[in-house]
Amino acid sequence: MGQMPPEVIYSVAGYLAKCDVCHVHFSPFDWERRQGLLGIHSLRDFAERVINFSSLYQARRFLQTTTAKTVICVSDAVANDTQQENQSLQILVLPNSFDPMRFHAGVKAEHREQMRLGLGYQEPDQVFVFVSTGHYRRKGFFLALEAIKKLHLSFPEIRLLVVGGTQERLGSLKEQIGQSYDWLKFTGSVPDVENYFAAADAFLFPSYSEAFALVEVEAAACGLPLFLTPHHGSEMILEDGVNGRFVGFDVDSICQVLRAFMQKEWVPQSGIHLKKALDVNAYADRLTSILLHAASSKKEARCAV
Repeated sequence: MGQMPPEVIYSVAGYLAKCDVCHVHFSPFDWERRQGLLGIHSLRDFAERVINFSSLYQARRFLQTTTAKTVICVSDAVANDTQQENQSLQILVLPNSFDPMRFHAGVKAEHREQMRLGLGYQEPDQVFVFVSTGHYRRKGFFLALEAIKKLHLSFPEIRLLVVGGTQERLGSLKEQIGQSYDWLKFTGSVPDVENYFAAADAFLFPSYSEAFALVEVEAAACGLPLFLTPHHGSEMILEDGVNGRFVGFDVDSICQVLRAFMQKEWVPQSGIHLKKALDVNAYADRLTSILLHAASSKKEARCAV
C-alpha cells in the first residue's frame, strides 16, 4: 500500500517551498537595510554582507514560489516585509512565547538582594542589563557601551551588566573595548538570566536588527522598563512611555532618553505590561489551531476534487 499523504506540511521559510504552512522567523530584508547603516569595518562584516545577499535571493525565491496557504510571521514588522515580497500571501502573526514560570514579577522580590550582593552592586547603583550570546555589533552592544560611558560622567552610579556569551567570545570583545571600566561587568553564559534581571533596574537593548527578540519579553515580564531601538519586533513589546522608551540608533539619542530616566523626568508605569506577548500555553493553543485549520482546509480541497 502507498503511504497516506500528510494532513499538513509545515516548513520554516527557506527550506521547503511546497508546504501548507510556513513559518518566517527572520527578515533578511531588514538586516540588509541595517547592514547598510553599520557599514563594513572588517572581513567578518564583509562575509556577513555576502551571506545575507544569498539569504535575500533565497528568501525572495521562496516567498514567490511557496504553495503555503498560511504564512506565520513572528512580528508585525516581519509580516510587513514578507507581505511586500508577495502581496498574495495569507499572513498571520504569532509572536514567540515566554515561560511565565521563570519570568514574572515575583523574581525581583525573591532574588534582587542576593544577586546584587553577589555582583557587587550597592543600593544607589542604577544597573542597565544587556543580554546577548553573540552578534554584539548587530545587537547594539557598542551603542550601549558608549552611551553608558558618556552618562557615567554625570551619573557615577550608572552601571552596565552584560549577560551571556562564551569566555572566548567575551575575551575577543574585551580586546575590542581595549580597557576595563569599574561600571562594566560581564557574567558570561548563565542558566538563570531571570535572576540577573532581578538585579537590574532597566533593560537596554539598542539592537540594529531583530525579528522578535524574546529576551525583551522576558525582561518586561520581570518588570524591567525597556529601552529599545525601533527594530523589528519591538512594536510588539514596547509601549512607548508606558513600559519603556524607544531610543535612536545613535549614542546621543540613547543618552538623552536614559538621562531622563536617571533624573526621574520619566518614570515607567507600575505593573507588568506585555502588550502582544504570549506565554507557552497560549502559543501552543494558537499554533495548534493554525495547523488544524490548515489540515481541515487541505482535506476539504481534496474532497472537492
